[in-house]
Amino acid sequence: MAEQRENYKGREIILLTGAEALAARSDARVSGEQGRTADEPELTIDGKRVFIVRNSAGAYIASGFAFDPQPSPVDLAKKIIDYEEAGR
Repeated sequence: MAEQRENYKGREIILLTGAEALAARSDARVSGEQGRTADEPELTIDGKRVFIVRNSAGAYIASGFAFDPQPSPVDLAKKIIDYEEAGR
């Protein structure tokens, strides 16, 4: 697929999908991710990787955050940014 970039509240969200996501994981040599496929997205916020998974209902959740699942990785990134901003 491709790379999607979006700025939200002054923060940069990058979503990689398809071969780009697989290549990013390979380039970073992320350990423990053997078996992940190209259809699994790679999400970063301001260059910081966010580990995400898709639950059985098809929504996305992020490791370390205990709020409701979101319908897309970009929506999840926005939720994380809102959460971090509220904590300041």
